[in-house]
Amino acid sequence: MSDPNDEPEVQDTLPKALIQRIDSLELPELKAVLSYVERRIDALRTPIEEEIEATAAGEVLQIKNHDAYALVRKHPPDPDGSGANTDIVSLYHVHREPQLDGTESLHWAYLGDVHNSEQIRCDSCGGHLDKNATVCPHCGSENVHQSETEE
Repeated sequence: MSDPNDEPEVQDTLPKALIQRIDSLELPELKAVLSYVERRIDALRTPIEEEIEATAAGEVLQIKNHDAYALVRKHPPDPDGSGANTDIVSLYHVHREPQLDGTESLHWAYLGDVHNSEQIRCDSCGGHLDKNATVCPHCGSENVHQSETEE
């Protein structure tokens, strides 16, 4: 809508009675409807973790969901096509990106390789720590150990 006086284009799939009811709402009610619709969309979507696992090339090690985006640690695909390159751990910022046709796809932004692939985990909270850490910065516990495998 370039002109604020223009009527919005209405999807043919919406019932006329619903459109009339929405058009009769004031701003606070419209904001409440928008909030409700956004929550419904989120409830009906496939969780981003599942989409990432289903579409990622290589081997996903860890997904940290931050609602609007996820941080993903993974082994990239092996250049010779034989699975994942386990010598490299890469970090990605992943979010849902709307497409012109109304669908969504995952947008992967490469953040870099994680050079410290030796992991220490806190026994109390499970957080990943620097390999030289003796105290967990997440919970303050001194109960840390070397991981056998990365997550």
